[in-house]
Amino acid sequence: MKKIVLSIFFIVYILIVVTITISVNKYNSFGVIEVKNKLIVTSNKTNMDYSKGTILIISKNSSNLKENEEVFYYTADEHKVLISKGKITNIEEVTESEKTITLSNNKKYSKDYIIGKTSEVTKIPVLGYLLLILLPIFAFFFFQVYLLIKRK
Repeated sequence: MKKIVLSIFFIVYILIVVTITISVNKYNSFGVIEVKNKLIVTSNKTNMDYSKGTILIISKNSSNLKENEEVFYYTADEHKVLISKGKITNIEEVTESEKTITLSNNKKYSKDYIIGKTSEVTKIPVLGYLLLILLPIFAFFFFQVYLLIKRK
C-alpha cells in the first residue's frame, strides 16, 4: 500500500514539475507563454474585462487580417506588457513582409504586435485560481498521506 501511494505521489509531482518547467521555458519576447501557435494568458496580463482567475488561450495568427475585425494585440502600460483588443480600421502595406495596422483607438501597430482574431480565443474561467489554490493543497494532502503511511 505504501509503495502505491508513494508511486502516485511521485507521478503527480513529476507531472507538475514538468508542466511548470515547460511553461517557464515557453515565454516569448513579450513575456507571455507561447506553445506552438497558442498563447496562454492569465486575466492579469490583459487590460480587458475578464473576471479574475480566467485563463485565455489565444490562437496566434496575424495573417489574413481584414478591416473591421476585432483582434488581440500587445500594448505597454507602465513598463508592463499587456494584451488588449481593438477593431482594425485600416491596413497599410509598407513592404511585402511588413504591414502597419491602424486600430479603433487611432494608434498604428506593426503586424508583429498583432496576435490574432478575438473569435479564435478559448476562455477558461476560474482555472487560474485553481492552479494557485489546488496545487499547494494537493502537495499538502500527499505529504500528509505519506506521513500517515510512514507511521504505520
